[in-house]
Amino acid sequence: MLRWRSPFRFSLRLLRTQTVKTEPLLDQLKKCTTEYQVFQLLGMNRSALSVHHVGYAVNLLWYFQEGKPETCRTLGQIRDHPEFIALRTLARDNVDLLDDKELVDVLYNLIMFQVQAHDAVIQQLVVEGWRRLERFDLPTLAKLAVCLKKQDLTTSPLIGHIASVVDRDLEDADDPVTLSCLLVCLQSVSSPNLQERLIEKTESVIQKFELSDVRHAFRVMRLFYKYKFTYISLLEKYDNFFKQHIGAMDAKNLSSIAGVYKHLRLNNTDFPVMAKPRLVEMMKMCNDPETFVNLFDALSRMVSPHMRDRLEEKLLTFTDEMNLSHLLVVLRAMVEMDCTNNALIQKICSLLQKHLDICKPTQLLHMTESVVNLPHQNTKPLKELQRHLQRNLIASFIPSEVARMAKALSLLNLNQVDEAVLSKIDAIIRQCNLPSMEKIAVLLMQLSKTPRSFGNHHKTYRELLQKLKRCALERLQQVDSLDLLLDEIMQIKSRQWMNGELAEGVLDTCQRLLHQVTWRNVTKLSICLVQMNVARVPFLHSIAAVTMGDITKIHPSCILIVLRPFAFLNYEPPQGREFFNICLQHVMERKDSLSPSCLIQICYSFALVKQFPKELINAVFDIKFLRQLDAQLASFPHAQSMSLRYYLMELNRAVCIEHPEYQVPWFHDPYCQHLKKKDVTSVNQLLQELLEEILGGKHYTKVSVTAPYGYSIDLEFTLDKDKEPMPYPEQDGVYEGTQRFAVELLSPKAFCQNTHLKGQFAMKKRHLEILGYHVIQIPSYEWKSLTVSERENQIQYLRKKIFANH
Repeated sequence: MLRWRSPFRFSLRLLRTQTVKTEPLLDQLKKCTTEYQVFQLLGMNRSALSVHHVGYAVNLLWYFQEGKPETCRTLGQIRDHPEFIALRTLARDNVDLLDDKELVDVLYNLIMFQVQAHDAVIQQLVVEGWRRLERFDLPTLAKLAVCLKKQDLTTSPLIGHIASVVDRDLEDADDPVTLSCLLVCLQSVSSPNLQERLIEKTESVIQKFELSDVRHAFRVMRLFYKYKFTYISLLEKYDNFFKQHIGAMDAKNLSSIAGVYKHLRLNNTDFPVMAKPRLVEMMKMCNDPETFVNLFDALSRMVSPHMRDRLEEKLLTFTDEMNLSHLLVVLRAMVEMDCTNNALIQKICSLLQKHLDICKPTQLLHMTESVVNLPHQNTKPLKELQRHLQRNLIASFIPSEVARMAKALSLLNLNQVDEAVLSKIDAIIRQCNLPSMEKIAVLLMQLSKTPRSFGNHHKTYRELLQKLKRCALERLQQVDSLDLLLDEIMQIKSRQWMNGELAEGVLDTCQRLLHQVTWRNVTKLSICLVQMNVARVPFLHSIAAVTMGDITKIHPSCILIVLRPFAFLNYEPPQGREFFNICLQHVMERKDSLSPSCLIQICYSFALVKQFPKELINAVFDIKFLRQLDAQLASFPHAQSMSLRYYLMELNRAVCIEHPEYQVPWFHDPYCQHLKKKDVTSVNQLLQELLEEILGGKHYTKVSVTAPYGYSIDLEFTLDKDKEPMPYPEQDGVYEGTQRFAVELLSPKAFCQNTHLKGQFAMKKRHLEILGYHVIQIPSYEWKSLTVSERENQIQYLRKKIFANH
């Protein structure tokens, strides 16, 4: 009898499937236009319902909700309706009668209605899906993976099983939506090989994307925070897809995509420039809170101050209709646009306080990061945040969550924390990765600096910091993957913690794994070297060798990243000219496809290593190019825009000084004068006094001199042909045999950690020498040691600097 059970159920499934296709109830469901009609029909025919009606009815209910603005959805009312509960019960009791597609569709729609993961129907559907996994086709697998991602199960064994099935069947995939879902959902469990195959497969079918698939496309774009230095060609194809459809996108899609570009801080695209006029027009006409939030976020960093005022005024009319996610998006955008509208700040903070009880750890961290960076007088939100942060930290058993809460607490500049917070940190430290350890370290370092009167935990803070460092060093000794190590290092922001023994441990581990450097991770290694401010020779040699060997696999825009450690850290590798020429040729072949901001940075890096290709220089200092650059910079946040303008000035100056034959005009004099007005640095008083004593008086030196082409010099003096100082009132002209001297006290930022002079400061010395100066650069670490010595030693030091070559 038991042997016939399975065939009997299979027959019953066929019978019911045939019946449901012809029965009147399904036809009646298809005619429903509202949730009320669906529930009324289900109530009247409850005894006739089959499990197949569940799939259709739940799908229909979600279809009605999905079409509404988020603030108008009634998910709770639908979820708690008696007929919806009856559908869930029927699905739970007959889950094995659903066909494969119905099974996953029902699971997806119930999750969209926010039915909890611990609910029996969700658990039954997930277990049944796992049981059938091997027979699912790839679209069904992709949708199941989406369901698991929405339940935060991205590292579960079930996701791993899905990845293994996808790995086996991937060759048959040709649907871009399916591949996009798999790429997004499986990233946490994919092997490097599967990850690469997924990306290559997605790239090969991207031309099949349609406008209706645009949301799937920009979800993949979010992955480029992790992949943007490796899979640039895929990024370019997505970029082209978005630009082709920019005119047909609605406000929600256009603003969401612009937001992705904004947060990725991509230089190699002009999509934001193209999108800006449409976004501004949509903003003027928008009456929907959810859409306006997206528009506000997208426009916050690319509009004029006047337009920002209009954005803020209109935002105030929508605030009461916003949910928690909307408020958090708005709050972060307000920080990015340097909002000073006190009424708006107070309103948003007040509304956020009402949601604190339901905030997840990541949301609490983002909220804290934003609130502490906005100008406001009310301290109540900060106290409320502290209470919720400590409560969440103590209650959590997830290392990354504990670390996020610790990082958020550090932003509040606390003098002490609950003892339970320290106990939880102590218990969780050994389970943390390096970025999580850093977040905890920032809090402990801050607390250890507070006055003892605020508590008796100073010894505990120091002990925890020491334990943290020991655990970090142990983790470094156990790491056997360079990719994993680089990913963790790139997430570390605090150089204060990553120094000394720990920094050496990181570098030693990287050197131990240097044989794992490939064209895929060479950009990450370059970034880490610049971040750590270390010109360690074996690393630079490895970067150069890998780049030269696999230059065709590296996207031209990534040459900017590869060049940075050599340019900024001022190091020329063996076969340096060949290395730079190969990089230059690779850029020249694709220069027309690179965005203006990317090309400016590449040219500046080449200038630092004394490379000035005329064709590239002419392309950059072309009127059309500079107009394109201005348009792109207008869509960037202020700080990023100013940084790029500074690079353009530096490049303009370098070309004019080193290659006047290129006839590029110097057009940055007003810009340099503006910078000088903002510069409040003062000349070291002791250095000035000693120099005056050596030369014979104040009238022999000039302070804070502006040299040609806008260069600033701390102190200037002149020696005549007999090497005697010349008083400045007598210097009406340049005399034969005279020598101008430029004296600069260099701060620590002018040097790598190994006291190696950086490229920018080496270039300044080179330029001043071309302009006729003898340059004396005094390292601050040398000068600091002299300040505690005898005055005679200080004078001898300066005399040696001045007269050593004479």
